[in-house]
Amino acid sequence: MPGHPRTVRARRLVAALALASVVAACAGGCGGDGGIPVSKVVVLGIDGMDWRIADPLLEEGKLPNIAGLIERGVRADLRSLEPVMKSPIIWTTIATGKGPRKHGISDFVRGMDEAPLFNSNGWRARAIWDILSEKGYTVGVVNWMVSWPARPVNGYNVTDRIVYRPEDGFSPVPEVTYPDELHAELAPHARPIADVEDAEFTPFFNGDILSDDLSRSLQSAVLTFRDIYGNDETVRGVARYLLDSREQPDFFAVYLNGVDVSSHFFWGPMDPTSLDVLMDPDVVEACSDVIPRYYERMDVLIGEILDRVDDDSTIILCSDHGFRGPYRLPSGLKLGIWMHRPVGVLVAAGPGIRPGAVLSDASVFDMTPTVLALLGEPVGRDMDGFVLEDLISEEQLRRHPIRFTDTYETGEAVREPTDAEPVESPVDDEILERLKSLGYIE
Repeated sequence: MPGHPRTVRARRLVAALALASVVAACAGGCGGDGGIPVSKVVVLGIDGMDWRIADPLLEEGKLPNIAGLIERGVRADLRSLEPVMKSPIIWTTIATGKGPRKHGISDFVRGMDEAPLFNSNGWRARAIWDILSEKGYTVGVVNWMVSWPARPVNGYNVTDRIVYRPEDGFSPVPEVTYPDELHAELAPHARPIADVEDAEFTPFFNGDILSDDLSRSLQSAVLTFRDIYGNDETVRGVARYLLDSREQPDFFAVYLNGVDVSSHFFWGPMDPTSLDVLMDPDVVEACSDVIPRYYERMDVLIGEILDRVDDDSTIILCSDHGFRGPYRLPSGLKLGIWMHRPVGVLVAAGPGIRPGAVLSDASVFDMTPTVLALLGEPVGRDMDGFVLEDLISEEQLRRHPIRFTDTYETGEAVREPTDAEPVESPVDDEILERLKSLGYIE
């Protein structure tokens, strides 16, 4: 059972009441420079996306939605964190503009693998959606990493536990959404592995992968992919439903991790020479195209979101890191986070973006400062990132010059170490097993 539920709920109630008072005070409108209307911002987080996989597909016309964003906007490399490219750390940095010493998330788990998983109670810095909520902007967040338990926002917060379902099926994960009642509304959009139809995932493979005489290793690969597919289908269904059933929030962010997980599990079949072991030839034949085809699927999901948001929205697509496959050291072949490449992707398009801009040193630290600048809001001087000025149009900078404030770290969103008590969920064991299968923890 989750630990300290009353403490968590009490903190959430205090935060919600404080948030409500700020929103009421801003009911006349918000935006930089005294309420001048600014473009809505949509952030698409694609874990593990790499230009070296995407570029050949772009040249072949297989990623039309990403290509459209690039054509009317900007593409760039996005420098990741080094040397430890662990996704919880990086996605928290993207959301706060700060490194782990400031934002408090330093790994997947606290210490050894049997220790509690990091969760939102460990955040020591405000996320961009916390900052914007308190300024009166409406926000919507779907599946952001390390976002559970759900914290109050001026809108909705669907945490990263939304893709999991307890084995008994009767004890739902608590605090999975804000507001709480949203969880029941979203339940029909969950796609557990048992609900994934054969016709949905077979196109990602070559040949007949439904045969009764598949090798054990190929059966395992197919089962793994069904799980990957189902998780992203849940996020897809939730995001589409929320955008269809509610007005688009001023800030909307969604995170998808299927590209990263597919790359970990299916890099070997795509490039058998990258491994030091001989792979099952049936697996190589059937699974060699899973990764590029999954990129194509991500492009479809991106298109579905673009179809549901205002045409004048500013779109930011980013990844936390790239992917390079198994990494060779004198001590041997390294998997897990060693397969991450320290260069991710950045694409931006919309009314606040300077089309064709060239960015030489964009970093994951720079996402939150740049979003604040695009909305005409001050940037925290205590943030580790910078505003990507070359990304922003001259008109936007003229109307909303870059401004600064000392810090946003005041109030409920800041936790002292004694306040960051571990909270467990009914699906923590499943998450730990998944992290072990990816080689992230031992």
